[in-house]
Amino acid sequence: TGRRSDAAHHYVYNQAHNANLQIWVGKRVKRVIFQDKRAVGVEFTSDPVSCPDAGQSSSIVRASKLVVVSAGAFGSPAILERSGIGAEAILKRCDIQQLVDLPGVGENYCDHNIVSVPYFAADEVITMDPLWRGKESVVQEHLAQWKINGNSLIAQNGSNAKIKWRPDDDELKAMGSAFQLRWKEFFQDRPDKAVAIFGISEGYAGSLSSSLPPRNYLAAFYYTLYPASAGSVHIKLDENGREGVDFNTGFLDDPSDIVPLNFGYKKMREIFRRMPSYRGEAPVGHPCFPDGSAAVCRETTGPVDLNAPDLIYTAEDDDAIDRYHRDRMQTTWHSLGTCAMKPRADQGVVDARLNVYGVTNLKVADMSIAPKNVGTNTYSTALLIGEKAAMIIADELGIECKPYRESSGKNPRSRL
Repeated sequence: TGRRSDAAHHYVYNQAHNANLQIWVGKRVKRVIFQDKRAVGVEFTSDPVSCPDAGQSSSIVRASKLVVVSAGAFGSPAILERSGIGAEAILKRCDIQQLVDLPGVGENYCDHNIVSVPYFAADEVITMDPLWRGKESVVQEHLAQWKINGNSLIAQNGSNAKIKWRPDDDELKAMGSAFQLRWKEFFQDRPDKAVAIFGISEGYAGSLSSSLPPRNYLAAFYYTLYPASAGSVHIKLDENGREGVDFNTGFLDDPSDIVPLNFGYKKMREIFRRMPSYRGEAPVGHPCFPDGSAAVCRETTGPVDLNAPDLIYTAEDDDAIDRYHRDRMQTTWHSLGTCAMKPRADQGVVDARLNVYGVTNLKVADMSIAPKNVGTNTYSTALLIGEKAAMIIADELGIECKPYRESSGKNPRSRL
């Protein structure tokens, strides 16, 4: 159809008839209200960012049966901590009285580690670059075509080729000893677990876009699916008493995490060097290799032969790649894990039915409950969590949950 499916259209906009659903936008939850240790409501204010002219007085909405927190990997642990649920040291420094000692709140932050690397592309190939640069005539041309039949560059994201990669024996050996233990402990006996995804983007929209001259580009991207490192996200107060975020990504803390990235750079460069549209590397977006190195990046007139030998990297070159990834690796916006569904003794925050440990009538339902990383874009996982949460809540509240085939509506979401 040329139209991307999204949660709002499938879960919200089609519920205008539903008197049980009210959405208040521009609000910021301060905390959950408790009587003893039973959640009975939520205190909120107007959001100062989206509603800067609104007053900041607090309001309270009461809940007779259940409070469900669904604010994501950053918002959900913050709400719990502001409500007195979390580690004693975190709450004490924010002058919050502890209700429940739950040190797993805000811990176990996970993400996928991604790198996007620009290459020059032939002038005659079609890329997304004019669109992504916002060239008005190009945007209007493709928008007009999309309105006619849904077929134009505007209907896709420029990434149509990916590889789910697990190293073979030779590749594993080439990756060195730093990755061997992680491989044996996590990947070796789990053949369904890919180490990374390698992909090609027909255009470059990375952090260096403004530094590159306007022309055609290709981008190699690669991201690891199960990094061993984990971080944390907690609330904190600044010197003026204003709340902020104490965020530690944990990125690359475990020495095994950078190894697949270093390998991914080399592997993707060899693939790109053999593509017909390849016209060399955009040096500003690559490692800074020493002068005289065979790996020095430059523009070229075309690809190498398919059977050409691979580039040889020296120890100095490997150091340059390592530094490059420590400087350029970034989030994939797949944050999860900070209210993990694990046993309480293992720093868990919620149980198998989404209940927050130590209190009643309070659940968390979002990507923060994932105890470990997932080998996919987290969008589908987030929808699954929402669907399962709806079934759990319906069951506990005595609401009939009909299978789709028995539902009177065409939309599967109408079954609740």
